Amino acid sequence: MANVASAEKRNRQRIKRRERNLQHLVTMRTRVKRARAVLDKAQESPESVTPTVEQAIQQLAKAAQKGVIHKKTASRKISRLTKALNKVKPTLAAAKKEPAKKEPAKKPAPAKKAAAPKTESKK
Repeated sequence: MANVASAEKRNRQRIKRRERNLQHLVTMRTRVKRARAVLDKAQESPESVTPTVEQAIQQLAKAAQKGVIHKKTASRKISRLTKALNKVKPTLAAAKKEPAKKEPAKKPAPAKKAAAPKTESKK
């Protein structure tokens, strides 16, 4: 624990700064994770890939601007996300051109033969 008033003030400032930085960090990490997950499953939902990656890139740039992460770190992460998006884009274009393949309709089950009525036997 700090004994000097100036040290106590610096400690209070540090705590405030950390809370502010954590808000940006948590949001940034979440957006990047979502973007990577969407890129991995691009075939299933091609329409949501580009907006999700753009949100992640915006959050990375904002975190760098605020000084939460280093600018070169943000640039590197943005570059990797963009590279992954460009790698997936041809499959997205193909998915948009091709209509979704429908599974062939299953043949109806053959009708069961009606069982002969049971006759009661006398014993």
